[in-house]
Amino acid sequence: MAQDFFEKIQEKKQKINGLISKAEEIGWINAEEKAGYLSKLEKDVLTIGVIGQMKAGKSTFLNAFVFEDDVLPAAVTPMTAALSIITYGPEKKLVAEFYTHEEWNEQLATSKMVIDKDTDEVLKSKIQAAQELVEKSSKLGSSLNDLLGKSQNDTFDKLEEYVGADGKYVSITKAVTIYYPKEYLKGINIVDTPGFNDPIVSREERTKEFLKKADVVLLLIYAGQPFSATDRTILFKNVGECGIGKVLIGVNKYDIPYKEGDNEEVICNHVRAEIANASKIMGDDQLNEILQETDPIPLSAEMALLSVLPMSKITSNDSFSFAWDRTCKTFSISSQQEMHAKSHIVQLIDAIRQLIEREKDAILFKKPINAILARGNSLLSEILNEINKTKVEIKMRDSSDDELEEIESKLSRVTRRINRKIDGLEDDLKLTFDEIIRKGSRDMEDEVESSCRKMNAIVDSWKLWHGKSRLQRPLQREYEALTTRKLKRVCREIIDNAKRMLKSTLNEFFSDAEEILMLLPPDFDFDEKEFIKTVSREINFDDDESIFSIGNKENGNAGKMLINIVDGIGVIAFGAIYASGRMIGRLFSHDSNANKAKDWISNIENEFEAKSYLKVISDSKETIISRIKARFNDELLNPFQEQLETVRADGEKKQRQITKLKESLVALESRKAEIENETRIIKNMSTLTDNAEGDS
Repeated sequence: MAQDFFEKIQEKKQKINGLISKAEEIGWINAEEKAGYLSKLEKDVLTIGVIGQMKAGKSTFLNAFVFEDDVLPAAVTPMTAALSIITYGPEKKLVAEFYTHEEWNEQLATSKMVIDKDTDEVLKSKIQAAQELVEKSSKLGSSLNDLLGKSQNDTFDKLEEYVGADGKYVSITKAVTIYYPKEYLKGINIVDTPGFNDPIVSREERTKEFLKKADVVLLLIYAGQPFSATDRTILFKNVGECGIGKVLIGVNKYDIPYKEGDNEEVICNHVRAEIANASKIMGDDQLNEILQETDPIPLSAEMALLSVLPMSKITSNDSFSFAWDRTCKTFSISSQQEMHAKSHIVQLIDAIRQLIEREKDAILFKKPINAILARGNSLLSEILNEINKTKVEIKMRDSSDDELEEIESKLSRVTRRINRKIDGLEDDLKLTFDEIIRKGSRDMEDEVESSCRKMNAIVDSWKLWHGKSRLQRPLQREYEALTTRKLKRVCREIIDNAKRMLKSTLNEFFSDAEEILMLLPPDFDFDEKEFIKTVSREINFDDDESIFSIGNKENGNAGKMLINIVDGIGVIAFGAIYASGRMIGRLFSHDSNANKAKDWISNIENEFEAKSYLKVISDSKETIISRIKARFNDELLNPFQEQLETVRADGEKKQRQITKLKESLVALESRKAEIENETRIIKNMSTLTDNAEGDS
């Protein structure tokens, strides 16, 4: 089940570790590079965030998904529950982090606020939560002050005291880290994030930070009442802040409407309709965009848990036994295997896996593999160059003066034509990059302008609302949609467009260059197809990790180019917006007016100049041209010319030198065979890594 999924991730890491070690063993990377790759794999943490209101069944889901046992107790209310992080530890234990004195005083102040008919709903819920926590704190008596601001280790069997509804420390627990001795949890964080609209601002901010860093965020909703006001608040206010593209929607307890005659398709269609309706109510299109990226997945966490618990535990527990009998009758099943299949937990795990691959694999797993393979390609390219040069010199030393003149004539003609073609490529690339920048700038600025229009419309209709928070929330939502989703989508479109345009331009150049190289003297025994293939591989535009990357001879690694530059546009551009946008919190933290809000929006629109961020793309033209000139001239044609001059300067054929060159050629051919064999080994290990991924 879920453990199989986690174990596959660990298996994949181990196989990549082996690949990295093998690369060092054969001399493709040095010890320092190996340590860097292994450290990245070791330190990287896969984070899965789980959100949803209390009745959605998060505790049951986590028991099934992570523990395959009835471990987590019934939760407290979402507003008062602590942030829980489940991760690996050599032994079962927990570490609780308590509120600081300042945070507790903040909570006390909130609990004393008066709720009346004009109290904002968000503030009302915070007051009620604070009052509940203060009331529960009476269990601690005089020890409360001594505990504030501290962390406390405790045994695993005391977990309920920190996260259970009636736990002794629930009132002051800000976060709990649960350590569990399962190997599959190494490098994994499962984060239960129940606290939104938190009465303690610092805890709410910490929850949001976890979600922003999460590789996947799972929103669980209750199938019997999908997209209530609470679900809408969670999705619109909180999910948008952690990245729309990383969200899955699980429709839990689907077995309840199923019992009433609704099948999975009917249930999902109902949820889609509720999402569409919620979008209209909220006046925002974010939910519809979520649906375009991920469909709701019906599941039953209870059935998933029942499918893995020992039958002895099920039959000896009245609650489990009743649930087992009810579910077996509903679905006409009689085994845990059938229960597991009907729970649909596998479909949800598969969706989580796919999102993780999209969000993480390219950086964590593919990057070291591609860098190592690029090193092998570079080594092979160098050997092929040496082999070609040696063969050419042997031919030259065995040629007459007339033959040498003919060789020189052909070599000069090829060199002139190649350089004219490179000059033409330089002009073509300039036009290509100009077009990429022009269209990309327009698309990015249109997106910013569209969001600013929406925010201005929100301000214009402020008169329909009461209280500054009613203005702040929709503005914050639209602003974060722009910075976390819309501009990133445009950047991805720029990448795709750039791939198409540059691939076309470069392919045309390589095709023409190959025809020109065919004019080299036949005695050179030169494989122009293999040479062109090698150069085009170095300027790689087929691999998602190294799109438009250029072989970097200085550090031996495949240097990154356009894809990383364009990906970086998001960070740079968002930073520029945040520079003016940081005031959003201050703007409404005191009495303000619509004019200040308009000024803030105007600053965003006026300060964002996409061309200034996209301009760095044009610098890549010089990188491409420089590398192509190096490969065609510095490493191919010029050495041929130098060899020719050296042979002529000798004045006579020297059989001893020819013999020596032939011996060198044998050694080079042998080294080439070694590198080709090493490449096969590394590629096979890489394939095994991909298979580990596919099996998951």
